[in-house]
Amino acid sequence: PRWIKPLDTGTLEFFARGVEVVCTIEDHVLHNGFGCAVMEHLHSQMINTPVVRIGWPDQFIEHGAVPILRKKHGITADALVEKVLPLLRKKSSVRPTAA
Repeated sequence: PRWIKPLDTGTLEFFARGVEVVCTIEDHVLHNGFGCAVMEHLHSQMINTPVVRIGWPDQFIEHGAVPILRKKHGITADALVEKVLPLLRKKSSVRPTAA
């Protein structure tokens, strides 16, 4: 789906209770974005799953090629892995291995 409102709270709660980390990725500023709505709802339901938010900072973004700007501001797959993997490692003794 491509909408944010109304927030599908039932699905959000179902998945948040069954995972170690919830990660939101948005092509939008983080301030008052989708990730904030997710965090607010989970908090209201006393669901303590950590939430990692990936998105644009709440500041003026200079003009430039979008891939370069995404890399500069940490809106990439690599940035996601860097932010989420340490949280998973804290909760598990299983470590990813290279093939």
